Parts: sequence; structure tokens; C-alpha cells
Amino acid sequence: MNIAVLSYPQASSLLPATSYGVGDEARFLETLYEELVWRFAASISLGAAQQNAFRQLYEVLQECGRSNWDGYGAQPISFETYEKAKRFITALPWGIPVPEISAEPDGETTFEWYASPTRVLSVSVGPNNELTYAALFGASRAYGTEVFHDEIPEVILGHIKRVTY
Repeated sequence: MNIAVLSYPQASSLLPATSYGVGDEARFLETLYEELVWRFAASISLGAAQQNAFRQLYEVLQECGRSNWDGYGAQPISFETYEKAKRFITALPWGIPVPEISAEPDGETTFEWYASPTRVLSVSVGPNNELTYAALFGASRAYGTEVFHDEIPEVILGHIKRVTY
């Protein structure tokens, strides 16, 4: 079974952003579902990629969490940016390859999927609710800004899949 099949077709992660159920039974089912998802995440075969991404992000915060971390006046990665980046990682669908995570001089974090010099996607995550992206697909280019509310926008998911598959 392909791991990517586990995600909702319209959502970016296994945990839905909102629940439409009410009452004790709905809360019980939601709790069971969350427990199942966290067990998947804790498993070596399914959760290792996400845990690696969290570890990479923490290392970036440690290295770039102070002013002038690059020696050229770079802004530090703020706690708000770090938290947004963690939410971005959590929102990635199962089975998506882990990107390289780094910092930008403006204090944002960057997630980069690199397949070749002509197939690459970079997504910047800052403290606000915006994702700024730039992609190269051969001679074609794509770039823009999308709103981020715990679900990765379809346009960015499409670009990730285009680079990684």
C-alpha cells in the first residue's frame, strides 16, 4: 500500500483541520483517530521522515536563532517562525520526501525539494500565514504566495509532486 494513499484527497495531512462532529461520540472518535495518527507518526517506517524534518528544523533554529547568524546582518529565526515551520512539516502528506530545511537572512525558514538543477522547489515559511514559493521545471518557472492555515495549498502540493515524482 502506498503511504500517500493514507492522506485525505482534499487535506494536506492525516489530521483534519476541523471536525464537523458534535457530542460525546464524535469527540471519542476524534480522540481515537488522533491516537492512531500519532502511532503512525511514532513508527520507524512511517514517521521517520517527519521526525527527521523536525530534527533538521530544530538544528536550523539552534544555528540561526540569533541576530547576525551569517556574519552579514541576518535576522534570527523567531519562535513564531519555528512554530509555523513545525506546522508546515505536520501538514505535509505522508510519503512526500523530506525537503532540505534552511534559514534565510530575512528570518524565514526555507523548505527545498531538489531533484536536479532544472527541477527544484523552494517554499519559505515566516511568522505570518503566508507561504512564498519559487519553482523551476525545466524551462518553466512558477512562483507566488499562498495563505497557510494548517493545510498546504493545492498549488504548492502540486509543485512538490512535480519535483519529487
